[in-house]
Amino acid sequence: MRASKREHGFTLLEVLIAVFITSMISLGVWQVMNTLMASRDGIERVSGAFRDVQKTISLFERDLLQAVKRPVKDAYGERLPALTSRMSGADLELTRQGWRNPLGDKRSQLQRVAWEYQAIEERLIRRYWPVLDRAQSTQSREQAVLENVGSVEVRFRDPNGQWLSEWPADSGSSGGFAEAEGTDVLRMPLPRAVEVVIEHQRFGTLRRVVALGESMALSSGRGAPNGDDGESNE
Repeated sequence: MRASKREHGFTLLEVLIAVFITSMISLGVWQVMNTLMASRDGIERVSGAFRDVQKTISLFERDLLQAVKRPVKDAYGERLPALTSRMSGADLELTRQGWRNPLGDKRSQLQRVAWEYQAIEERLIRRYWPVLDRAQSTQSREQAVLENVGSVEVRFRDPNGQWLSEWPADSGSSGGFAEAEGTDVLRMPLPRAVEVVIEHQRFGTLRRVVALGESMALSSGRGAPNGDDGESNE
């Protein structure tokens, strides 16, 4: 029989070339995958920030649409208007209805809430109290609703169609809003509309105008038929 032809293996140079080509392909695939993952993470961050903006505007709008003409008492017994921007540290404070009560707690379905812009932390928060008329021991609860906020401006439209930077337009007595018997506070109307302008670091200027329509009378304490505070408040 004829001797079979001797088989030849790969030379060292051929092996090195094959390893180099494989490495270059792997590097290219890794770069593509890394770019795709970075793009996905960026899209998720932007989407998350946009959802936070939508949630904040929606919650702000629901608070205003369910505003009721129900003044409250602060920790020192002073009457405060149903809706005001003159509280220290708060851009807007109001009484709203529709506070859900899934656990059936013995409390009102009216809720006192405040929106505050914290410049140092560059964030917008929503604060609420477990009762309407507060005692000195009453503690508020804080919800951070939006980060990366450069500024917040709130304006109010009066019955004459004028936009005001403060509400009520006249603060009344030097001690606050109420006269001796608090009748002025009870008569204070709600504005016809409220405008909020938020300067966001990523999305720029965000502007929302909420028309309140006719001022709602003092609620009996029952929530609106479709009342929903949008939060899992206790």
